Amino acid sequence: MKLEELSSSELRRVVESSVAAAVVVPFGSVEGHGGHLPVGSDALLADVVGEAVADRLGAVLAPTVRVGCSEAHMQEPGTLSVPAETLGNLALHIARSLITDGFPVIVLLSTHGGNQTVLEGAARQLNEQYPEVLVCAPRGDVGPTPGARSGEWLTSVDRTPFLGPPRVRVGGCESPER
Repeated sequence: MKLEELSSSELRRVVESSVAAAVVVPFGSVEGHGGHLPVGSDALLADVVGEAVADRLGAVLAPTVRVGCSEAHMQEPGTLSVPAETLGNLALHIARSLITDGFPVIVLLSTHGGNQTVLEGAARQLNEQYPEVLVCAPRGDVGPTPGARSGEWLTSVDRTPFLGPPRVRVGGCESPER
């Protein structure tokens, strides 16, 4: 169930009808992944992983935060980045909005390793500030080698219908990035 597709009254009913109403907020990134993957690979993955986690939890899915902390990749064309402080403040404000809506469980889920520490810090701060709410930031950077940028796992996922139409540019990779 996608938050942005619910009316205000439908959302109120969802939150009020559940003892432990949860919401999943996916965080991705837009950054250069070499010549073979789209710059939005991490954001596209966040869409899919966020939806799978929300489905499994019976949770509401918030819109994906598409731009993350990608300062280390600014030399690559297509990279969009925000400072850690900005992403942390954004996570805090989004979570506080969801707390105001009545969600007692908030999952800040990132598929980009550069966001993880920031989201963990935001979760700690929110848990201290709102002891009646549970906020967590589990790793959503999935696959057999989490954090392996543009590697075999992300490339193979991008070549399957898992993320929609295959987006890998076969032959576009000059050298493997990991």
